[in-house]
Amino acid sequence: MEGVPFEPLLVGVSGGCDSMVLVDRLYKEGYDIAIAHVHHGLREASDEEACFIKEWATARKISFFMTRLEWTGRTSSQAACREERYAFFERIMEETGRSRLILAHHQDDQIETLLIQLIRGEAQVDGIPVVRPFGNGWLHRPLLHESKQTLREYALQHEVPWREDASNAETTYLRNQIRHTIVPSLRDMRPEFEQATAAAAHARQQIIREQATFVATYLERCKEANGIPVARILELPTDLQRLVLPTLTGEMFSSDVIRHFVTWLRVDKGSDEVYYGNWRMRRAYGFLMQDRVIRSMNDDLSFQVGENLGTYHYGEQMVRFSIGNQGIPLDAIAFPLTVRPPRPGDRIQLAVGSKKVSRILIDAKVPRYLREQVPVVVDANGVILAVIGHRIAIFGSFELLAKSYLMIEW
Repeated sequence: MEGVPFEPLLVGVSGGCDSMVLVDRLYKEGYDIAIAHVHHGLREASDEEACFIKEWATARKISFFMTRLEWTGRTSSQAACREERYAFFERIMEETGRSRLILAHHQDDQIETLLIQLIRGEAQVDGIPVVRPFGNGWLHRPLLHESKQTLREYALQHEVPWREDASNAETTYLRNQIRHTIVPSLRDMRPEFEQATAAAAHARQQIIREQATFVATYLERCKEANGIPVARILELPTDLQRLVLPTLTGEMFSSDVIRHFVTWLRVDKGSDEVYYGNWRMRRAYGFLMQDRVIRSMNDDLSFQVGENLGTYHYGEQMVRFSIGNQGIPLDAIAFPLTVRPPRPGDRIQLAVGSKKVSRILIDAKVPRYLREQVPVVVDANGVILAVIGHRIAIFGSFELLAKSYLMIEW
């Protein structure tokens, strides 16, 4: 298959037409492949789909790896599913020593992604890369230049079996809305728009690759014993500053994360550190350093805060705990505190009664896919003390009688 090196591969297979065509072609072309399948635990049909893929792999003596996701106490958002899925792929790559992950995204996916980036107003509208660093190796998407219709025709011609996910016909999510409403309208307006748009995305990615090569060389030349001088990074044009984080980590990040990183670089706070995914970025005395923090696929960013308090980072969010003359009465708090993601049923005490944390985030118009990234502070008795960025608990008249208070700032 064009662009895919002839070496051991891990292939992500959902059971749909696209991934079954991908794995069928790789198998027939003689690649050494192993299959990784994620059972999301959300649909009854997923059990049969998992059995179907396993039987297909067993009949061809192909190694098969599967995980089933559990959502007890967590929200099964699209973002959460994707994170778990990619974490599983990375773990299997490490366990099997395979450094190439192959996924079946195609031209239709590329068009939808470009439109999503435009609708969300992202800083870079460049679509899905054909190849990018991933885990201990690389992620390839060799079907990006082929349409879904072409893949379906291949499946019918070569009798490749697949399973249809009924949820693909729904319009609950933005991607499906674009797929079933916007793309057909654009196709009617200009029949060749998909090919032209995909070609433009490919050209844009080529420019980005060339810029990334320049940034990598520049950073290597700037590097000193204490790290990379922040001042030298800030000498780069803004477009190239946005490539520094992906270049240093070898990972892809959202536009919001990139903007946060660039702002963090520009605002000199002396010694400071911040986490992006599995990477810790540190700045001290004008130098930038980075190191990788290894987490298992079930880890989250939760941590505990003892009575010594202090300043912490939860992902991109800074949280400062201190003793002051206002805030939450210390007598009402049981240490240690825990900073963690919101959970179903979480409620925070306000001036009149209590309110669900989920409702606070809805009222604040926090997108569903970002709500799990909003930390809450909980004491040892499970009392919600704060929804970081939004609310601090109110303990009524008890606060007026307290001698010492916990201040939570962000």
